[in-house]
Amino acid sequence: MSATRLLILGVIRFKQPTHGYEVRRELETWRAEQWANIAYGSIYFALNKMAEEGLLEAVDVDRAGRRPARTLYCITSAGEEMFQTLLREYWWQIKPTIDPFQVALTFMNQLPRDELLAALRHRLALAHTSSEGMTFAIKALAEPNIPRHIAENLRLIAAHLETEARWIEEAIAKVERGDLP
Repeated sequence: MSATRLLILGVIRFKQPTHGYEVRRELETWRAEQWANIAYGSIYFALNKMAEEGLLEAVDVDRAGRRPARTLYCITSAGEEMFQTLLREYWWQIKPTIDPFQVALTFMNQLPRDELLAALRHRLALAHTSSEGMTFAIKALAEPNIPRHIAENLRLIAAHLETEARWIEEAIAKVERGDLP
């Protein structure tokens, strides 16, 4: 939830006063679903929760025609403090990323050799395809209304995918030689 908090507080800080739909739209233009564990449906829950906690303040209710009312939020001083704390925490500390693949890797010896090789080759193809997809997504983020640094998240994902692909290639060779598992 803290990464989601940082994202939402940061967007509100940048666009305030704003409402949940604008927060969602901004995060969608940044393609946040590809580099952050953000569930767009949870934005409204998070906004309400952070307002209850005093991190955000509901400053107005915007009603346009027959659309449902939209609450406009601003960040409070407590929200600004939380934003700064989370921002620095994530810059200065390494937090482990839990990857289910690494959990499955622990039990690679439980798969038949042929299935293990097929799974590794499949994952290698996925890594290459995903890496190529990042290239297109990075180009799409070159729009003038999107901050230039946002694409760096996708560049980091692409670098991780390329590293994983190299590792998989080495693992395939080890399995084929009988060095693994």
